[in-house]
Amino acid sequence: MEPAKYPGAVGRNIEIGTSLSDDLHACACNLHGVTTRVTTNSRAVASALDGFLRAFPADADQTPDVEVFLFTTSSLDAGAAAIPEQAEMLYDWGMVKILRDGPYRFEKVDRRARVIADVENCIAAGFAEDDLLQTDWLITNLFFYPLWAQLMKRKGLFPLHAAGLVRDGRSVLLLGKSGSGKSTLSIHLVRNGYGLLSDDTVFLRETGGRVEAMSFPEEINVTRKTIEMIPELSGIENFTDNPFRDKSSFPIEELYPGCIVDSAVPSVLIFPELVDSGDTAIEPMSGSEALTLSMRYGFFFMDPSTTGRHFEVLSSLVKQAQCFRLFSGSDQAQLESKVDGLLREFM
Repeated sequence: MEPAKYPGAVGRNIEIGTSLSDDLHACACNLHGVTTRVTTNSRAVASALDGFLRAFPADADQTPDVEVFLFTTSSLDAGAAAIPEQAEMLYDWGMVKILRDGPYRFEKVDRRARVIADVENCIAAGFAEDDLLQTDWLITNLFFYPLWAQLMKRKGLFPLHAAGLVRDGRSVLLLGKSGSGKSTLSIHLVRNGYGLLSDDTVFLRETGGRVEAMSFPEEINVTRKTIEMIPELSGIENFTDNPFRDKSSFPIEELYPGCIVDSAVPSVLIFPELVDSGDTAIEPMSGSEALTLSMRYGFFFMDPSTTGRHFEVLSSLVKQAQCFRLFSGSDQAQLESKVDGLLREFM
C-alpha cells in the first residue's frame, strides 16, 4: 500500500498511522452499491468492524468508493488528526463532537480519539487510545460510524435514526431517539410477520422519483424490561452486554431466520415517544412537522456540503408517506393493538 497516493491532511495522517505498525488488517463492505475499505493496525478494530458490517461483505482488494484508516495507540499524539483552532463546531453530543474546516470534517471522542475526513475525496483517518475502545460498540458506533456515515451522504446514501419494518414491499419507519421504544415495537412486528430493515438505522436513497429505505441490520438492543416482556428472548444464548447503554444486544435472525429485508419504499412514518400514561394515542402529523423531526433524526446539520441534497431526500420521504405521532403508553397490549390497526389501514 502506498500512503503517498492519499492527498492533503488525511494523507499525512495515514502516513503517521501506517508508521505505527507493519501489521495492518483490511476489511471491506458493499453497502447497497457503495464500497468501503477500512485498514487498521488493531485486530480488535478489525474484528468489531467485521461483525458490524457482516451483512455487506466485499473484496478488500478492490478499489473502494470510500477509504477509512483507523489506528490505535497507547497515547494519542497531539499531531494525530489535529483539529485546527479555526474549525467550526457542527454538532456537540458531549462525548462526541463534529467540526469542520474547509473540505475537512473532524470528530473528537472524549480526549482520546480523533478522526479527520476529506469529504471531497471520501477518505478518512482516525486515531484512538487503546483504553478508550473497551467494547465493540465503542469501536463501531463512536470511532468508526459518525464520519463514515457522512461520507456515505456524498455517495447518495443518507442515514436516518429509525427502525424500518416491511410488509408487501412497503415499509413503516419508526423515527425516534434512543429509548423511544423503536426496538420493542420492531420485535413485536417481526414476531407478527414483518420483515426488518433495521431496528436503529436505515439509509435513504432516492431513485426514480421515490425514496427507498435501505437495510442496515445491526444486533437488536434491548433493555432488561423488554427481555422480561417477550418470552422468546429468554432463550437467546448470545446476548452481548453494553454497559455504556444499559442494554443487551442479540442477532435477531437467531430468533427469526430470514427476517432481514434489503430495501422497501416507506409509506408510513411514525414518531414514537414514551408517556407516563397507561394509554396509547396516535395523532396525524403535518408534513412540515414531520420534516422538521426527520431532519433531527437524519443528522442533517453534520455536513453542510450535502444539506441541499439531504433536504430534498427528506422532503420527498415526507411527501410520499402518511405521518403520525405515537404516544406510547405503558399498557403494552394496547400499544401493540393500536400500532397494528394503524398499519393495517395505511400499509
